[in-house]
Amino acid sequence: MWFLLACSQAVVEPSPPRDIALPTAQILRPMPDVAVGIGYGLANVVVLEGPEGAVVVDSLEGATPARELLAAWRAERSLPIAALVLTHNHPDHSFGGGVFLEEGPIPVWAHEKTPVELGKLVNILRDVIQVRSTRMFGTLLEDVHDRGIGAQLRYKAEDVALAWPDHLVSGPTPLRAGGLELELIPIPGETDDHLAVWWPERKVLIAGDDIYEAFPNLYTIRGTAYRDVMTWVESLDRMRDLGAELLIPMHTGPIVGAAQVEETLRIYRDAIQFVHDQTVRQMNKGRSAYEIAASLRLPAAMARHPYLQERYGKLAWCVRGIYSGYLGWFDGDPADLEPLPPPERARRYMAAFSAGRGLPEQVEEALAAGQWSWAAELAMLWQQAEPEEERARRARAQALEGMAKEAQNPNLKNWARTTAAELRGELLLKPTAVERNPVALIDSLPIDGFLRGLPTRLRAEDAEAVDLKVELTFPDLSRSYSLHIRGGVAELRQRPSPAASLRIQTSAQNFKRLLAKKASALRLLADGDLELSGDPSSLVAFLRLFDAGTD
Repeated sequence: MWFLLACSQAVVEPSPPRDIALPTAQILRPMPDVAVGIGYGLANVVVLEGPEGAVVVDSLEGATPARELLAAWRAERSLPIAALVLTHNHPDHSFGGGVFLEEGPIPVWAHEKTPVELGKLVNILRDVIQVRSTRMFGTLLEDVHDRGIGAQLRYKAEDVALAWPDHLVSGPTPLRAGGLELELIPIPGETDDHLAVWWPERKVLIAGDDIYEAFPNLYTIRGTAYRDVMTWVESLDRMRDLGAELLIPMHTGPIVGAAQVEETLRIYRDAIQFVHDQTVRQMNKGRSAYEIAASLRLPAAMARHPYLQERYGKLAWCVRGIYSGYLGWFDGDPADLEPLPPPERARRYMAAFSAGRGLPEQVEEALAAGQWSWAAELAMLWQQAEPEEERARRARAQALEGMAKEAQNPNLKNWARTTAAELRGELLLKPTAVERNPVALIDSLPIDGFLRGLPTRLRAEDAEAVDLKVELTFPDLSRSYSLHIRGGVAELRQRPSPAASLRIQTSAQNFKRLLAKKASALRLLADGDLELSGDPSSLVAFLRLFDAGTD
């Protein structure tokens, strides 16, 4: 609330998705006692081999691929299976689980939310998700050899062998099975019920679908509830903090080496945060989901990275998912509040295309006939095509006034009338200037929430080449925060920053007042209420990386 934002500029055009080698069915061994079954279905299966038995992680999309995977592993090892872990509820990870229980009962571990989500899949949303997933993955097509994150999806309704979880976890939980000492860690991201499997002794981390070699599906077109992308970022940071030396996504191949694991997790989380922060930044500017999706581009380093190619998720879809997650389906055009029924709308478009008259004439004709909703829709198209055309604005204002007069709903009436007044220049809507916020309000804001808003105001176009580590220390709260600005993203963590090149120490109240234009940096410095590790110009340069002030 204390910044007014500026437009995020397009940074670089995305490169075409590069081809990756989607493997045929095989068992990979990136480390002794770790088997990765890849290519048997859409997802991977990981088998961790202990001295007394094996822990299987995920189970593919049906009994047939699960049995093929199990037979291939059994050709190498004869260990008994001691436990099955499901990283999340998606069918390509959970619908073959019964195969691993055929040799005898074993515990099936999952997040406490997994049974609920599985229930939605098989009971509540079964029909619509099955049809939409079939379209998305091209399941019925004969010539599809690339489904973005895997070569084949082998789902058949009659082949489902679901093993319902009977050991549920809600927080970090030790798992002792087969002579292995593992930890199950909740990592909500692509789904709320995600679990990571961590083998501390070997520094092996199994990451579910929170990362794979493709741009993340922050929204999936087969349909999903809102995926909280900043929770996803926090989960990736939680994984970074473990210091894994082998990272196994449940789609695409393993990542070997601590440096490579950290670099991949870091740029993946940065890309997700970038899309979130810059979408929010432009939402606050008043742009619609479609406008943001059409203009937002990843910074160059992200756009080139192999793990961020649009082979599965697409940036534009993710923008629209984030927008809808915060604001819902309505993007601000009153014509969308009472659209014509689809058949009537289609007939009118057919008539309009056949009439041989220009859009302005069509708008005037609709206005004359009192067809307010239709006129408002056409007038919006006219205004978008000719943004500076005064006649288009006037026509749209007239249509919205007509909608308002006929409307019974006060919300629709008020929105339409206000928009019409804006189009005529009678009203000017802007966010409240930061200096008008009462100081008591600024002082009352919890510092954690206040700081969480800071990255969404980063001027990414000015920060792409910046690599700046800042430490914020608030002695009155006995807390320190690190803010690492890099590549167009500001990573905020509640911890000290030993490598910081800029250190700012003041009270939480003074810092909030400084950013809210209720205090002067020079005055705080002069009075000894703010300490810097450098000269005041470093503080000014830092603050200039964020939107502030008014247009």
